[in-house]
Amino acid sequence: MDPNDRARGNAAGRAGGRSKGTSIRGPSSALTDYLQEIGVTDYLRERRRREAEERERAVAEQGRQQREQQGEQEQQQASAEAENANEEGAEAERAETDHEETGDAEEETADSALAADMQHAEDQAQEAGPSTVTVQIKANGKGKRKSKKDDESDYEPEDEMTVRGGLNRSSARKGGRMHDCEMCGRRFLVRGEMPEQLLCAACRRSKDKASAADAASVARRAQSMKKKPAARHKMRKTEGGLLEFEAELPTLQNLCVRAIARHLDQVDSFGEVSGPSLDRLNRIISKLRVLDAQTMRLFMGTDRTSVTLYDCTRIDAAGLRRISDECPMLERLDLQFCGRLDGASLLALAQGLPKLQHLRLDGAFLVRDTEWAAFFREAGGRLRSFSAAFAGFGPQAMRALVTHSVNIEALRLAECSGFDDDCLAMLTVPITEYEEAEQEAERQLRAMAGKGKQAAGTALTWQPLSQLRVLELQRPHQPMACTTARRVVRALGAQLRVLDMSGFRDLDDDFMSDMGDHATGLQELALASCDSITGDAMAAFFARHNGFTRVDLGRCYMLTDNTVQELVRHSGTTLRHLSLNSVDDSLTQNGLLALAGQMFEQGVGGKAPRLAEQTLGCVGLEELDVSWVRSTTDSVLETIVSQCKRLDRISVYGCGSVSAYAPARPGLKYVGRECDTL
Repeated sequence: MDPNDRARGNAAGRAGGRSKGTSIRGPSSALTDYLQEIGVTDYLRERRRREAEERERAVAEQGRQQREQQGEQEQQQASAEAENANEEGAEAERAETDHEETGDAEEETADSALAADMQHAEDQAQEAGPSTVTVQIKANGKGKRKSKKDDESDYEPEDEMTVRGGLNRSSARKGGRMHDCEMCGRRFLVRGEMPEQLLCAACRRSKDKASAADAASVARRAQSMKKKPAARHKMRKTEGGLLEFEAELPTLQNLCVRAIARHLDQVDSFGEVSGPSLDRLNRIISKLRVLDAQTMRLFMGTDRTSVTLYDCTRIDAAGLRRISDECPMLERLDLQFCGRLDGASLLALAQGLPKLQHLRLDGAFLVRDTEWAAFFREAGGRLRSFSAAFAGFGPQAMRALVTHSVNIEALRLAECSGFDDDCLAMLTVPITEYEEAEQEAERQLRAMAGKGKQAAGTALTWQPLSQLRVLELQRPHQPMACTTARRVVRALGAQLRVLDMSGFRDLDDDFMSDMGDHATGLQELALASCDSITGDAMAAFFARHNGFTRVDLGRCYMLTDNTVQELVRHSGTTLRHLSLNSVDDSLTQNGLLALAGQMFEQGVGGKAPRLAEQTLGCVGLEELDVSWVRSTTDSVLETIVSQCKRLDRISVYGCGSVSAYAPARPGLKYVGRECDTL
C-alpha cells in the first residue's frame, strides 16, 4: 500500500471520528494537521503510557524489596528468640523424658489426622479452582476455618513452646535431634548440620565472649609494640570560640581567678590583688562577656595609672565617659571592641584625663573624622602613642595629628576606612601647593592655641614627627601609591625602629631600594601581602641590614630560597619571630633548612643542590609561621627544631605533610596541625 494513501486514510478516519464526537470544531493549523498525519500524537501517548508503566513497576519493585527486608528481619528476630528459648526447653525435655512413649503415640495420631485434613483441603481446593482457598485444621480436638490471607496475617500459635523453639518431642523428631552439651551436660536441640562441638546456647555465648576478649588482648599488645607518636598537648574550645592549650594542672591562683570570674556579680572589691593577677582576671571576665558598666568599676580607682578593658561591647557611652571621673590620674588607656564610644565621650575623655599619654581604641567606628580632629586639638600635645583600628579615621584627623601631636613616638592605624593616599602624604614634607594649603589651616589653629607663645595669625613651619619610632599602617582600605610610600621612607626612615606596611600592594622593588638607603635602623619589619616585591629585591635589602628581631613576609609570593638565606646570614642570631605564611610558589625545603643554618646552592647543569655553607642559623627563634607552605615536612621540622633550641610555637595550618610524628619537646606547641583534634 502506498504511504500517501495510508496517510490519507488515517487522516480521513480521524476526521470521521471528530465528526461523530461533536458537530462543531474550531480551525486547525497546517502544523497540527501535519503532526496528526505523521502520528506524533499517538507516539507521545504511547511513550507516556510506557513511562507510567515503568514508574509503577519501579514502585512495585521497591515495595517488594522492602517486604523482603522486613521478612528477613522478622526471621532473624525469630531465630534469636528460638536461641533464647533453648535453655528453657531443655528443662522441659528432661521432665518429659519419662512420658516419651505415650507422647509418641499421641503425636502419631495427631499427625495422621492433620495429614488427612490437609489432603481433604487440597482436594476441595482443586475442585474450587482459582477461588479463595480455605483449610479446615484440627488441633487439640478443636477445629478452626481460615482463609489463606487470614492464615498468613492473623495466625496465633496454640502451643507457644512449639512455635518459638520447637522444643517438644515432636519438633525434635521433625526438625532436629536432642544432644547433651559437652560443657554443662544439659540437653538441647540441634537442627541442620552437626557442629564440630556440641554446645548449648549459653555455653556458646560464653565461649564467644572469651574468644573476643583474647583477640582484643592480642590486638592491644600488637598496637603497643608499634611506634607511639609524640605526646601532644590537648586543646579545648573556649567560650569565645578560640583554641587554647590546656595545661596539665592549673595552679591554685588560676583556679581562684576562674572562680571569681564565674561569681563576679557577688564581688564588691578585689582588695589587694597583684597587677598580673588582675590583668588575668580582666581577660577571663572579658572572654565570658560579663564586663559591663557595673562590673567595670572593679578595675577602676583614683590611684590607677593604667586601665585595659579587653571587651567593651556591653559598656555604653555613659559608662565609658565615667572612666575619666573614676580614674583621673590615668596615663595609659586601652579600650577594645569599644563600638559604643561616640565623639562626645571621646572628647570628654580628652578633657577629663590631663595626664593621658598612651591611647588605644579598637572598633570606635561611631567617632567621625571631625571629632577625631577635635580630640587631637585637645589632647594631641600630651600623646606619646596612639593606636586606632576599624575606625573612621580620615584626612582631617590625620592633619590634626601631624600638626598637634609633634611628640608622638608610636602611631598605629589598622583598617581605617577614611585613611587614603593623601593621609599618608601628610607624614612627609609637603611638595605641592595642594598639600601645603591643606596643612596651613591646622598650623594656624596650632599657633592660636599656643596661648601667647606665638602671635595669633603667625604661620608655623612644617615640623616632621621627629620623635616617631614606630609606624604601623596595616591593611588600608584605600589604594596607596608607591611614590608616596617612598617619600615617607625618605623623610622618616632613618629614625624608625618598627615599620609595618602590610597590605600596601603597590610597593615594588624601588621601594625596597629606598628602604635600603634610608631605613638603616629598623629592628622589626612587616610587609605582609606586598606581593609586588620580588625575591631578589628583598634579598638585596636583607644583605645590607642586620639585627632584625621580627620579620613578617606572609603572602609575599615571589620570595625565594635566597631571600631566607640572606635574612638568616645577617639576622639569624637576633631573629625572634618569623612569618612565611603562604610563601609557597618559589620557596623549597632548601630555603626552610636555612633556618637551621644549612645553606644550599643550586646545582649547575641539572645537578642536585649541594650544601655550600653551615652557619648557626636562627638560634634565638621563638615563633615560626610556615602555614600553607607545602614543602614543610616532619624531617624539615626535625632539623629546624634540633637547631633552634628556643622555638616554642610553630604554626602549620594547611601543611598536610606535618603528622603526629613531628618532632616534639617540652614547651613546643604546634598550632593548626591537621592530626590534632578538639
